[in-house]
Amino acid sequence: MRNLGSSLSIVFLLLSCATPSLRAQESIRATTPPPANANIDVENWTKPERGWLYVLDPTPVAGSGGRILLIDPESGKTAGSIKTGDFPDFALAPDGSRLYVTSVTDGDASELAVIDTAQGTILKSGVVNNRAVDKGMPAFSTMALSRDGAVLRILIETPNPDQPESFMFASFDTRAEEFLPGVVHLGNCGPVRFIDMPAADHFDVLCPRTNRVRLIRVDPDSRTLQNFDVVLPWERREGAATAIRVPGSDKIAIVAGNGGVVEMNAVTEEFQMTAAHPDAPYRVPPATWPTSPDGSRIFLGYNREHDQKYDKRFYLDYGRPPNIRPSNSAVYELRVLDTQTWRKLGTIKTKMPCWSAIMGNDGKLLYALSPQKHSIAIIDTARMQVLRTLKIQGTPALALVAP
Repeated sequence: MRNLGSSLSIVFLLLSCATPSLRAQESIRATTPPPANANIDVENWTKPERGWLYVLDPTPVAGSGGRILLIDPESGKTAGSIKTGDFPDFALAPDGSRLYVTSVTDGDASELAVIDTAQGTILKSGVVNNRAVDKGMPAFSTMALSRDGAVLRILIETPNPDQPESFMFASFDTRAEEFLPGVVHLGNCGPVRFIDMPAADHFDVLCPRTNRVRLIRVDPDSRTLQNFDVVLPWERREGAATAIRVPGSDKIAIVAGNGGVVEMNAVTEEFQMTAAHPDAPYRVPPATWPTSPDGSRIFLGYNREHDQKYDKRFYLDYGRPPNIRPSNSAVYELRVLDTQTWRKLGTIKTKMPCWSAIMGNDGKLLYALSPQKHSIAIIDTARMQVLRTLKIQGTPALALVAP
């Protein structure tokens, strides 16, 4: 067992015969069998092709636990299925060679499985304690890989009664296949949303509970070198729906819950208003709304079906915990904004309640997921209209695209 500080304990059980070396202030025990209560299982598999979808289904129509479906969106056929435990999450390596899947096994313990996507085999399996889980329909993932695929970061809830609802990041070195000794403490940041992780030593996150952007740098062992936050220029009740790095600049664009957009200079920490202004009574639910491959356009989901009597508490109601979205926060339209001018380029009517969306590799197709309708809407981004709808035997919440 490796002890990552006094408040976090993570065990990773390697499915190999190699024994890692002991390091100062930590010990690692390698074993050959998977966790005794492992429940992540590849049921059937076909090697994914470029553009296929990994679809996270947290609550299947039949049975307990969750699953991940591999779907060919052109034919609509399911090419693979991975059974998981409760409250699953996932992340995909930038080159598509590895899929990282987590789900609860027992109590506060979650299994982490590293899956070879070509063969559909679990290469390594282990345990992550106190992983932050979304007990509702997940609106975004709380685990992410750096752009080079070197480090996987997993959000952990601090098991400290003196600091309730405090969070931190554990970091898994995907090449050495072991957890790094350092952890990044986030305080009461809440279940964060990743903005960007351009490299293994640098990442930015949104803190919904404290209404801040946090900029973080770490050393090669993931020990914190920089961890400071910047308060957003609006009241916390307005919330932050999503944020992106503006291409070719030092700016981070933050989308407020009311649809207004500000740009923050990550160097000077100064804010600047944009042409995207609030549009009441519409609200943009919290999610990782997609951008085009070149970052020039963002597709934001808008909702106006919420109870306007409680409009001023829209995001505060989301805040217990702030990653939970009520069932009436699905969107019926996606607005396309130019990320340089922040002018609206058009509106896509989804025709059904959609929860999240993901962009295709070439930017020509957008996939909007509807758990309520057990469907995925395939959208032509040039014509800004739905081409067709795929029916799914389950509740598709999130998706990743095979590179």
